Amino acid sequence: MTEIERSENEFDRWDELLDPLGAVNSPAELQGMLCGRLCGNPLNEADWLRLVEDFMALTETPDSATTDELIKLLKDTKAQLQGEGFSFALFLPDDEQGMSERVEALSQWCHGFLSGFGDAGVVERGNLPEEVNDTLSDFAAIVQIEADDNDAASGEADFLEVAEYVRLSSLSLFQAFGEQAPDAPQDKANRSTTLH
Repeated sequence: MTEIERSENEFDRWDELLDPLGAVNSPAELQGMLCGRLCGNPLNEADWLRLVEDFMALTETPDSATTDELIKLLKDTKAQLQGEGFSFALFLPDDEQGMSERVEALSQWCHGFLSGFGDAGVVERGNLPEEVNDTLSDFAAIVQIEADDNDAASGEADFLEVAEYVRLSSLSLFQAFGEQAPDAPQDKANRSTTLH
């Protein structure tokens, strides 16, 4: 299974898990928020579960199975961000969906990331490198993008390119600001902030 196929399956699976709970945001926005938050601060399981309930405006309390899945999502996402990045894939609808739905989900992902990154307090700490500010501006621009399904054929390559840019940029931001693996250097001032 390719990373794209895995992310598509995950989008649908999380949509089915969260929809009965009254979630107002999509799985894409939830994963984006989690990645953005992890880029700024460590996140324990209890805080994560509260964050999900608030961010998704859940009207129903997750059962134990869903809670376990949410905790697994936290751990898996952190591990993927701390690794080489090959296993990290964005939660986006599959390519059988219309281009407008796929672009909307990517927009939601970026919106979630910006929300999580902002809540983590990185911006308030100031002195962000120019490359980081440029990336955050790019994410904000992606939030505003709209797509026409009539342009789906010509837009496929562009969509995949932008999605890959978002994926790699998220990994770079985590390397610059996020909680590192236990054996990684802890001096954030010495980390590279070069974005791909």
